[in-house]
Amino acid sequence: MISTQLSKILIVDDSDVVRSILCQALQQDGYELHTAADGEEGRQKVHTLKPDLVLLDVEMPKLDGFAVLREVRANFKVDEVAVIMVTSQSDGKGITRAFEEGAFDYIPKPATDSEIKARVRNAIRALQLLREQKTLRIQAEAANQSKSAFLANMSHEIRTPMTAILGYTDILELEAKSLQLPELISDSLDTIKRNGGHLMELINDILDLSKIESGKLDVESIRCSPQTIVEEVLELVQVRAEAKGLKLEASYQFPLPAEIHSDPTRIRQILINLIGNAIKFTEVGTIRLNTSLLENPGEEPQVQFTVIDQGIGMTEAQMSNLFRPFSQADSSTTRKYGGTGLGLTICKRLTDVLGGDISVTSKLNQGSQFSATVKTGNLEGVPLLQELQQNDNTESTKPLPARSEEQVLSLKGKKILLAEDGPDNQKLISFILKKSGAEVTVAENGEAARQAAMRAMEIGLLYDVILMDMQMPILDGYGATRILREQGYSGPIISLTANAMEGDREKCISVGCNDHVTKPIDRRKLISMIANCCEVETAV
Repeated sequence: MISTQLSKILIVDDSDVVRSILCQALQQDGYELHTAADGEEGRQKVHTLKPDLVLLDVEMPKLDGFAVLREVRANFKVDEVAVIMVTSQSDGKGITRAFEEGAFDYIPKPATDSEIKARVRNAIRALQLLREQKTLRIQAEAANQSKSAFLANMSHEIRTPMTAILGYTDILELEAKSLQLPELISDSLDTIKRNGGHLMELINDILDLSKIESGKLDVESIRCSPQTIVEEVLELVQVRAEAKGLKLEASYQFPLPAEIHSDPTRIRQILINLIGNAIKFTEVGTIRLNTSLLENPGEEPQVQFTVIDQGIGMTEAQMSNLFRPFSQADSSTTRKYGGTGLGLTICKRLTDVLGGDISVTSKLNQGSQFSATVKTGNLEGVPLLQELQQNDNTESTKPLPARSEEQVLSLKGKKILLAEDGPDNQKLISFILKKSGAEVTVAENGEAARQAAMRAMEIGLLYDVILMDMQMPILDGYGATRILREQGYSGPIISLTANAMEGDREKCISVGCNDHVTKPIDRRKLISMIANCCEVETAV
């Protein structure tokens, strides 16, 4: 039972007799009792005493009970001050009005001691439960914020060394090909790169789940083609399927809308996860992706994507754990196939966000079938296809070939200031930029970068681009960028950060950065972004 000790009660009634009756009924229950002889005095004491509970007479001179009740509700939340109306009205209208204006309960006149005690006890119990609930909610929000902060920090701490690991592996891989080094070296580098990529997928999965759970995941609603999404996904996973000797097929059930309004990036993420799992758990046979339109009478239509494999399958018991975070069919799955069990959880959350659902059917040793649905949005005026559409932009969706040495030298003669405190990343990024023809100046912290940039501005020779790491000693990248903009520095600044949580890019842009690169760095993307920045500045 919840204790009533020290609960503060204010009794407001213009009748000395009623106040005495109420006090006598409650004085043995351990409450701290206070009284007021009219509505105005009661109103004042509510503010000075801040009682847990007010027993409030309805009919009083100067200020009636309903006026005091409105004053209480206007200034105090329900979990701060509860109100019980004390009334002799028996027609029900006054009681109804009391509840409508925020009273917790009422005590009729006359009332027995046991009834007074019971109603007050219930009100105090409810008040304490509300306060406990509020405390738990605050603690949960604090825990969620701590978790987000931990994940952001973890992401940064892992991404920073991964920049060096993957970056140097990429460079050594290029050198191994050009120098025709032994196959063992090439295979070893490929193994490092592949496993580094798996680690980054794990980090991204954890961050995605955190964003979804906190409601901070960016989801678009734009026009997109289901057929194009399927073709892009199959192209992306084709290499993984071929490596295991598996066949990939796409099938379509017509009619199918030419376009839907949804988030193509998130749909691709769902399908890559589902097909990736199918490839992982299938040793021989075919994996098929079927796409169809579901017409739901009275509801918005949905597109259903179904991935069918001929893999190991599952039992009913194993399927029951599939969509729980960090869960897999059984413990042996992790040992044999790897993974965290986050992929299907993310798929489930994403389909929910996109207005659909995900389901599974499976037979042990025969295969599994995962069906994910997403809402189509308004299909009014959208043509329904009866056959596959010939995509004119097929070529544009294919990965671009590796650029030649001449193309890599696109930064020739460009002066770049690199603000980076990590020695390994200083060497790596400097090497990439110099290999592309740039002249690189390194600053080991934000203050050194600010001073170097201001010296360049004073002599009228701005850097073509500043690459600004955002977490550095002495002065971080946010502070350095903000000060530079305040002091009139107008050259391009690209933020360079291992932070990948929701809002990190916006935070960098808000302090004055022109663009944003996340670690680990994609060499081609970085060079392309710098080249584009330089072209924009030249055009201006």
